[in-house]
Amino acid sequence: MLIGAMNHPMRDVAGEIWSLRELGFDFVDLTLEPTRAHPGVIDPIAVSKVLAETGLQAVGHTAWYLPLASPFPGIQQAAFDEFSRCFDVFGRIGIHNVNVHPDQRVALHSADAIIERNVEALWRLTERATEWKLQLMLENVPGLFNRTEVLRQVFNSVPGLAWHLDVGHANLGAPSNVTESMLQTLGDRLIHVHLSDNKGGDADLHLPLGAGTIDWEAIVALLRRQRYDGTISLEVFSPDRDYLALSRQKLRRLWDNSPS
Repeated sequence: MLIGAMNHPMRDVAGEIWSLRELGFDFVDLTLEPTRAHPGVIDPIAVSKVLAETGLQAVGHTAWYLPLASPFPGIQQAAFDEFSRCFDVFGRIGIHNVNVHPDQRVALHSADAIIERNVEALWRLTERATEWKLQLMLENVPGLFNRTEVLRQVFNSVPGLAWHLDVGHANLGAPSNVTESMLQTLGDRLIHVHLSDNKGGDADLHLPLGAGTIDWEAIVALLRRQRYDGTISLEVFSPDRDYLALSRQKLRRLWDNSPS
């Protein structure tokens, strides 16, 4: 199992990679967002060089707010164009797994219509991703696309799509964390995981592990039972990165002490 973290898109990408290396991480969850990590300003050759120098691996992360299911054709096309720019950068860096977030901000549409628009968009994006030899993975997000039955419908409709589990999101908008039910249904599509803590409800707090209400010993046991042994990113967004480092240590300890 490899433990990584995300670069801050408002900071120099090379500096962020070196910072994560110094904190002991195995890979960077490279997010391409404005201002300093936008695909229009990032230098793929320079990033590849820094990754080689640090020995870090990388997975790709796209902005959660790109309106891929917008009912306005021009806006949706602009989102697709941004994804294409991201795919080009990821492909040139040599990254394989790249995430995308479903878009549920489609006003006055029924849940079925929103799901359908996302399925159509994900088909198009999956086809585009293959042109750069990328594996597209869908992240569960709070709301409609945090329901196991909805995600199952999407994955059944888009066979080439992999799953990116966000455990913090799975703890929101539901009486209890739905990670277990998701793993039971979608575990065979899982290739990447995000971890962050929160206190349930609707607030995606991105707290350090142990600062919220999620039972991390149980979550790690679920992943181990699933025989998952891939990449896990810590989305701990505290300004003080000591909390990020402590979360890495906690995860490694829990993982190593959990029965496989």
